[in-house]
Amino acid sequence: MASPIGVQGTLAVKTDDTGSSISIHISEPAGLTAENLSLSTWGASFILANQLHSISLPPDHSAPAEDSGATERPWMLELGAGTGLVGLSAAAIWGTKVTLTDLSNIIPGLAANISLNEPLLKQSGGSGSCGTLDWTDPATLQLHPDGNGGDLMTVDAGTSKASVILAADTIYSEEHPELLSKTIVTWMAPGPRSRAILCYPLRMAYIDHVREFWELMEAAGLECAQEGRESGDDNWNELSHTPYEWCVWRWKENEGQS
Repeated sequence: MASPIGVQGTLAVKTDDTGSSISIHISEPAGLTAENLSLSTWGASFILANQLHSISLPPDHSAPAEDSGATERPWMLELGAGTGLVGLSAAAIWGTKVTLTDLSNIIPGLAANISLNEPLLKQSGGSGSCGTLDWTDPATLQLHPDGNGGDLMTVDAGTSKASVILAADTIYSEEHPELLSKTIVTWMAPGPRSRAILCYPLRMAYIDHVREFWELMEAAGLECAQEGRESGDDNWNELSHTPYEWCVWRWKENEGQS
C-alpha cells in the first residue's frame, strides 16, 4: 500500500531479469494531498515499475536512433502518477518522453521528482514533464512546464494521443472504473501499436470495481494482451497475501483505427 520511503529515498528498478537496475530518486514532501490521500509511492507503482522491462511493446516505442532520420518519439502518459515512479522508470527504461499527470495539488511533487531524475533521463534519452488531467473532463490536459501554475500549455486529446498509457493503483472507488476507462479511451492513440499498462492490488473491497473496469475496457473496443500477478511485499505496508495484478491492453482488431 503506502511507501516506506519517508521524505526522500532511492528505489532500484529492474531493467532486465539478470539483476541490472536503475536508481530512481523519489521525494515525498509532507503537506501534498489529493482526494484525502497524502503524496506517497504505492506498492502497485513499485510492482509495475519493476515489470516494465518484461512487457513486450511493439516497435517504434523507444527513442529513434540518431541516424534513423526520425524526429518524433512516441509519447507516453501516466495517469494518477502520484510521485511519478512508474512514468520516470518508463522514460528511463524505454528512452522516451513521458508526461506524468495528476491533480493540481500533486504537481509540485511530480516536478520535484522529474528534476531529481533529470541526469538519468538525459543519459537514457528520455524526458519527463508533468500536468493536470481531470478524469471527469478528460479531453484536455494542462502541462506545467515549470512545475508550478505559470505558463500552462493546453494539450487537446483531439490532436495529440499517447502511444502508451500507464496507471498504477488507480481503481479504489466506485467512480474510478468509468472515469479511468473513459480517460484511457480518450487519450490512447489509434492503431495496433498503442498500449495501456496498469497495475493494482487485488484488495477484496475493490474486486467488483476491477471487474467493472475490465468490462468497460472490453466494451470500448480494447482487449487484454498480456497479464500477470505478483505477490505483495510487507515492506510496502501491504498485506503479504494481497496479490498485485498487472495487465496490458491494446485495441481489438479493427477497433481504434481512426
